[in-house]
Amino acid sequence: MWYLILGFLALIYLLLHTLIPSQGFVGFYVLGPFLWIILAILSILLAQKDNLSILKFTRVRRWYLGNSPVHAGLLIGGFQISVLIIVGLFAGFGNSPYSFTPLSILINILFVSSLLIGTEVSRAYLIKKGARSKRHTTLMLGLITLLYVAIQLTPNKITELTIGNTPLILEFLGITLITSIAMNLLASYLSYVGGATASLSYVGTLFAFEWFSPILPVPHWTILALIGTIVPAIGFLMIQSSIREPGQRKQRFHRKKSRELSWTAVAIFSVIMVFFSSGFLGVKPTVIYSGSMSPALEVGDIALVQKVDIATIKPGDVIQFLQENVTILHRVVRITETEGKTLYITQGDANDDPDSQPVPPNYILGKSVFTIPKLGWVQIFIKDIMRQIGVHA
Repeated sequence: MWYLILGFLALIYLLLHTLIPSQGFVGFYVLGPFLWIILAILSILLAQKDNLSILKFTRVRRWYLGNSPVHAGLLIGGFQISVLIIVGLFAGFGNSPYSFTPLSILINILFVSSLLIGTEVSRAYLIKKGARSKRHTTLMLGLITLLYVAIQLTPNKITELTIGNTPLILEFLGITLITSIAMNLLASYLSYVGGATASLSYVGTLFAFEWFSPILPVPHWTILALIGTIVPAIGFLMIQSSIREPGQRKQRFHRKKSRELSWTAVAIFSVIMVFFSSGFLGVKPTVIYSGSMSPALEVGDIALVQKVDIATIKPGDVIQFLQENVTILHRVVRITETEGKTLYITQGDANDDPDSQPVPPNYILGKSVFTIPKLGWVQIFIKDIMRQIGVHA
């Protein structure tokens, strides 16, 4: 009877984006929640008819991440929120778009709760139904993940995309599609090992923070995309490593999982490094090749350069700027006004005289906020070897 759940999901999606919006408040906050609760009840009734337990599975014999899959979901969700808060300390916070009057909070609780219960209970039923045949478990988890990703995509988000609008397409892929796939894949896996309560503990934690925190981090969308992808991937790995296969196959599974963990860890680290080196994490690393800023910045150090409001730059700050298509890191020694234009006079700490050309504001790339000593020698050494063998980096 699984096809009834698929049909009802399709009906909900159709109504949510056709009839319900035209009904205003009643449509969104009465009809919508009513449909999600009906979906949850239908899933439970079908599970009972098929003699399936979907709220809490008992398939895991041993569990090493928290006390249970539910506890694991709470830990991973809490970890993801903690990362967002830490990022917010650097990128800043903004006010929540939701109302926080007592009545609004109550209405939002009913709205979010019904959405979560309907989604996760139906997900657990489909997974439990499909998991009867272990031969196609991976395919089943993938298809169910894509199903719930599709349900969460609104037609408006897709129709807003236009050919040639690359920034908007990249933002859609990063913050909407890829993060939704990552979250739903982890939710599906939690549901597979622990039932609806396990996936609810993870997704519910994230929704509670998003809907009921009065302030929210406001980093660049690329950082949100990175967190929304990397943290669920780490959670997926942690859950896999927490499950121990009993019997004689334990050692073989342990070796297999170790290889999977190693390759996935390398992939995650590589993605982080790409974001970091490209400046998508808010700071961009710059290797120091000259001694003009000694002793503050020595050859081989790495300066982390952050984009800042130009108006906040003051004498004494070390800034990165363009000069004749070359990036330079020097200290601001004086700020002048010439014909109504602000110019920044810079000088290397090891130089006797200021730089010959003042720096206009539009040539400033950022301000040095942190220094990693000597780590840049790795890049210098590699580039030197490549230069010697005739390869231009």
